[in-house]
Amino acid sequence: MNDESLNIEDLLSNDSFITWVLQDDDALLWEEFVRANPDKKELLEKASKIVLDLHRAEREAVPSIDEQKLWARIESTAESREEPFVPATPGKKLFKTFLIAACALLIAAFGVFQTMRTDRKRVTYKELLTHAKVENQLVEKQNQGNEAMEVRLEDGTVITLGKNSKLSYPTHFQKQKREVFLSGEAFFNVTKDPFRPFLVYANETVTKVLGTSFEIRAFENSKDVTVHVRTGRVSVYKQSRIQTGDPETTGLVLLPNQKGTFNRDSEMLVKNLVEEPLPIAPIAETKKIRFDEVPATEVFAEMEKVYGVQILCDHELLSKCIISTSIRNESLYDNLDVICRTIGGTYKEIDAQIVIDAKGCF
Repeated sequence: MNDESLNIEDLLSNDSFITWVLQDDDALLWEEFVRANPDKKELLEKASKIVLDLHRAEREAVPSIDEQKLWARIESTAESREEPFVPATPGKKLFKTFLIAACALLIAAFGVFQTMRTDRKRVTYKELLTHAKVENQLVEKQNQGNEAMEVRLEDGTVITLGKNSKLSYPTHFQKQKREVFLSGEAFFNVTKDPFRPFLVYANETVTKVLGTSFEIRAFENSKDVTVHVRTGRVSVYKQSRIQTGDPETTGLVLLPNQKGTFNRDSEMLVKNLVEEPLPIAPIAETKKIRFDEVPATEVFAEMEKVYGVQILCDHELLSKCIISTSIRNESLYDNLDVICRTIGGTYKEIDAQIVIDAKGCF
């Protein structure tokens, strides 16, 4: 009983504790325990209140218990810190069995409560459309097949809609903005229009661009929303419930080969590099850019242009590393592996940037 990990569940499964609370048996034992462990007094008070409430509920359960009121009372009891502890009167023989079953139900009810709280934070595709239809008549496309579906909008934007995905959009865009609504995944190749930003509403996020290509994955039952940028730049925001105007809160600005991930439970938005960063534009017909006897820093500078990813290194240190290599039409990481082996260094991703760690060349 001196275990620091002692919790309410341990007490509720302890015969001696239940008997003490209900019948005042083993009083000396538990009073001594309280004196020896004053820091556990509050824990015992909470557990005692639960035992008493369940005992009263059992006595009143003729023929059934009002479970909603019971769990409300138990939850209130567990959270209370003010009422003094008072041992109670005798109970019934089957009380422990009832107590165990009731505690199991309480745990399950708490899980349902948490799920309901999470669901209330989430914005659904249906809710977005209900709000949007106040101003616009929308057309909906659903891809229920196994192949990608291509959707062309009036401004020339082409959207490749993934399997089990839905897209809603107006036949004619407004003069000041272009809005579409997504559930699922899609690749967007947006026509440039500096006077009308293009906004994609997907779950709790808004992705805002002027003209670029990117992918959004936002299924209604998934825990994350992800935005992968292929070309150009986009802004990703968390939207209020439910407001389909330009979000006022600050979000992330994503560049090529970067992705933003919004966790729908924690409501956190973070930025990383995509799993396989590729050249922004295909490398020449030779499929590689060749370097002969040049500083490693020169190679890294060219790679920044090819992939649109910032590469941080100690320029003074690595300027003495003279190498001959090539940048191939492959993943950024494949090329970095070759160069870092050549200069005896390593690399890691920090805040969607590459940081080179090397001792230099002498």
